[in-house]
Amino acid sequence: MISHENRRILAHLGMLVLGIGVLTLTPLLAGLLMPLHWEDALPFLVTGLGSIVAGWSLWQGYRLEANGSLSPREAAVIMSVGWLLATVVGGLPFLIGKQLVIVDSLYEAISGWTGTGLSMFPTTEPVPPIYLFWRSIMSYLGGAGFAVLMLSAVIGPQGIGLYQAEARSDHLVPSILDTARLFMKMYGLYLVVGTILYQLVGLSLFDAVNHAMTALSAAGFSTHTQGIAFFKSLPVELVTIILMLLGSSNFSLHYLFYTKRDWRVLKDSEVYALAVVLGLLIPLAYIGIGSLYGDIPRAWRIATFQAISASTTTGFGTADLSKWPDISLFALTLLMITGGGTGGTAGGIKLSRIAALWQAAVWTVRHRIYGQRVIVRHTVYRQGELKSISDRELLEAAVIVFLYVVTFLSGTVIFMIHGVPLAWAGLEFATALSTVGLSVGITGPSMPLALKITQMLGMWLGRLEFIAVMVALSLPRHI
Repeated sequence: MISHENRRILAHLGMLVLGIGVLTLTPLLAGLLMPLHWEDALPFLVTGLGSIVAGWSLWQGYRLEANGSLSPREAAVIMSVGWLLATVVGGLPFLIGKQLVIVDSLYEAISGWTGTGLSMFPTTEPVPPIYLFWRSIMSYLGGAGFAVLMLSAVIGPQGIGLYQAEARSDHLVPSILDTARLFMKMYGLYLVVGTILYQLVGLSLFDAVNHAMTALSAAGFSTHTQGIAFFKSLPVELVTIILMLLGSSNFSLHYLFYTKRDWRVLKDSEVYALAVVLGLLIPLAYIGIGSLYGDIPRAWRIATFQAISASTTTGFGTADLSKWPDISLFALTLLMITGGGTGGTAGGIKLSRIAALWQAAVWTVRHRIYGQRVIVRHTVYRQGELKSISDRELLEAAVIVFLYVVTFLSGTVIFMIHGVPLAWAGLEFATALSTVGLSVGITGPSMPLALKITQMLGMWLGRLEFIAVMVALSLPRHI
């Protein structure tokens, strides 16, 4: 007998599968950009139509019990299982089209949906364009939180639990439905602008659309094996940096800046933290590679691009990281772990949590020095204003950082057990856990199965930031 709670969960999962099925048909639009053959389109038609039928059947079977607000556990289960279902559906075209084997197909899909950008394709040139387009679509919609957007359109304000379960907390406006709509309007505008900018600096329309999607979504998938390095163009790198920073930063800041036309809204702890982190770690990355690239300007250009790519958790590359010394790889690993802004598409711990915990350390020291003689205000700058930060917020930040570090160390050890050196092991697992996509060359189809599964789990946990998964795995109250 299926419980009432599980029937509600199944109803919403059915709607998710239906929505993903519809999305699986969108790569057929690649025919507008590149020649499309029937044998390439067939896997998407089969997957899309099959998912639509399966999702609609599940929704119709249980939709009468789907009314009412979702409990925190229901929302967490829907998000956690929803991402796994998206991985299965998203990977089917690669499998049916005989592009990848089953595990690699699932890997490619979860890397896409989570905005990671790691790939099981050894080279992209032989891959039919529709599959490259599908990766870009998955990453673009995954970065926006496809599950939240689709289900919020169905259940409206009752979906606030979904928003929180997917590790999103910033609301552009009070209504979650209006927030989702406004986010997608801004996100869509950036895609159009990014595509135009890429075309202005010499990219074809197909390359421009794909790179704009994956830069904004902090995924880093490319239509070329060499990635951004393929273009050998400073203007292309500058456009990419702009889009990476836009996509990975807090969209609430963008919205306030557009509406208030006031630079003071950028007075924010995340902006300060980004400046400090890049200011410290770009030189550290440069120190190790200064002698690799001959002239100083080129080395600084490469170090700066790779550092921003790592910090925004995008993963575009302009250099062969396997040649980098440990000190430079360590700098990139720290940047990936720190991550980007809250309310954007970036992964990692997030700058807001780093800033909050740093402030907490400062407050603790001041309390020890001054005791009760001085009252220390627990405030941080957010969107141009000083706002109080509660003990609960600090505790939640500390818990997530703790879980992140434990998971990072566990994954790194697994890589080391398989003979990977420490510096490489840390980077290869951090790039999955923070959904980045940079690699020293270990990640690929020849990688051991255990390491593929380790990275896939890392992507899933990192995208949902642990708490939702833990809540989903907890037992219902009535048990």
